[in-house]
Amino acid sequence: MVFLYSEFAGAKEIILKDISHLKARRLKTNDLLNLRNLKDSLDYRYEIKEIFKKEIVLNLIDFKEFKQEKSNLIVAISMIDTAVLEKILPSINELNVDKLVIVYSKYSQKNFKISMDRIKRILINSSEQCGRGTILEIEEFKNLKSFLDSYKNVARIDFEGESLNNYLKNEILLIGPEGGFSSEERELIKKSYRLNSNLILKSNTAIIATLGKILF
Repeated sequence: MVFLYSEFAGAKEIILKDISHLKARRLKTNDLLNLRNLKDSLDYRYEIKEIFKKEIVLNLIDFKEFKQEKSNLIVAISMIDTAVLEKILPSINELNVDKLVIVYSKYSQKNFKISMDRIKRILINSSEQCGRGTILEIEEFKNLKSFLDSYKNVARIDFEGESLNNYLKNEILLIGPEGGFSSEERELIKKSYRLNSNLILKSNTAIIATLGKILF
């Protein structure tokens, strides 16, 4: 764990009440902890003042600025099983993607709904582990039309199309649902890129493969 998240990071004194995940670290009075609030670019160092059964009292010692490059990358995925989506969120967050757009397309599983509170907890834990000073932004659209009204430069990841070697960095790539894109959706998004694979990939595999290709 690189740091602990607290919305109050920066205050002279902080009382941590959710400490169940800290007990395994066998912390002692006068030990130091790094905290971030995931809003500014500062890493706050605290000293443990007192340890109680259900809370820890911290005093601010100092802070320093950390540098983190923005990827300015937005990627979109059609809504899939929320359990599967939640499993890939940490990986997308670790890849420093700025925003993930979730779109309900024709073949999306409409009965699945995302819990933004749960997603935020998953992403905070991911950033604590990898050291990212922000969390992945999530945006949701109920249909493809509203998504395309907001984002103009969209291309789909599909079975046919240009090589991802030709990807333009200002384009937003949309990964389809498990059922693929409908003919109407292919008409709405005419430009497409293909992955260099003759296998049928699941949506969660396709998005990680796509990000790996364009980022590295």
